[in-house]
Amino acid sequence: MMKENTAAILRWLFSENNMRHLIIPGLISLLMVLWCCPAYAEANPAAFLNTGVGVRAMGMGGAYTSISDDPSAMYWNPAGVAKIQRLGITVMGQSMGAARWDTLSDVTPVYQFVGIILPLQSLNFINILGDDNAVGIGYISNALGGVPYTFLDDSGVIVREEFDDRECAWFLSYGFSLLGMDSLLLGGTLKYITQEFTRIEGASASGYDFDAGMIYSLDEGFNVGVLLQRGAELQWANGHTDAGPFTTKLGVSKKFVLPESFSVLGSADIVQRQTTPLFSHFGAELGYEQEHGGEIFSMEGIFLRLGLDGVALEDRYEYRDKINNNVNFTAGIGVKFSYRKFGIQLDYAMGSYRLGDKNRFSLNIYL
Repeated sequence: MMKENTAAILRWLFSENNMRHLIIPGLISLLMVLWCCPAYAEANPAAFLNTGVGVRAMGMGGAYTSISDDPSAMYWNPAGVAKIQRLGITVMGQSMGAARWDTLSDVTPVYQFVGIILPLQSLNFINILGDDNAVGIGYISNALGGVPYTFLDDSGVIVREEFDDRECAWFLSYGFSLLGMDSLLLGGTLKYITQEFTRIEGASASGYDFDAGMIYSLDEGFNVGVLLQRGAELQWANGHTDAGPFTTKLGVSKKFVLPESFSVLGSADIVQRQTTPLFSHFGAELGYEQEHGGEIFSMEGIFLRLGLDGVALEDRYEYRDKINNNVNFTAGIGVKFSYRKFGIQLDYAMGSYRLGDKNRFSLNIYL
């Protein structure tokens, strides 16, 4: 009898109506409380991870927490990994324009990302919490070569040399739909991070970070996303430890369907990080899409994107004016087509940044 009563209570508690009106607001309220809790850290290690991945997301100013519907979801919000229904592979590269600081003109940065998403339902793997689930593996490489530095040798002579800054991160992600509801997705990403300054004794480190995310889809194309980031912790060879700040992102997005196969997608993220003022990202995408007609080659869509990357909303630490005087503007274009059974998307984005303009390219393939 007790088991039957318990089962009845659980069925009532986790009914879709209560999930929509009771549990979901409760989860969001709890996350908002965590958002407002202070997090203390001494530094911001693995800062290269703030660059972002996925050219579509970066063309929209990084306002992607509530969208995250391609392989870059393992970075922006691992809950979105569960949205991908086909094996997805993504590669991305970034090039810098001429540096605006003369002292950095000979420094050559190289930033790359590769990722793969495997939907587990294609392997007939169903988790106990829901049907839609997928795993993702990704790799970011960031290298800065030819950085000059000066030091005194043992005899007191000034020596001028160069070193390389090599940073990389491995991602392991898992996303799933809770209790089989397509409207509620959860996920997590574990990151393993390494960094090395060549030719400098003791200047190598390794560590980890963890993200947890949620995406809740309401009616009529409105989505809410939440991402919690623990903050990277790096252990250096010289015994020093750097711990990053706890970060929370809250995102909303809405897709408006227009006549003649056009649509407009708008998105906004708010980011709370202890070491910086409350700031935001804004993005928009104008799309024209058509269904695949069964031909060997078929053009399925073209997209134009704009974004604002990093707008300070408060004057904590008296940084707001300084940040907003250097707001990064982004823009991009993408095309989506199919060839036989392959889905392909090509994207390009550019951004204006303090150290120079950045050009990004990515290729997504779905099998």
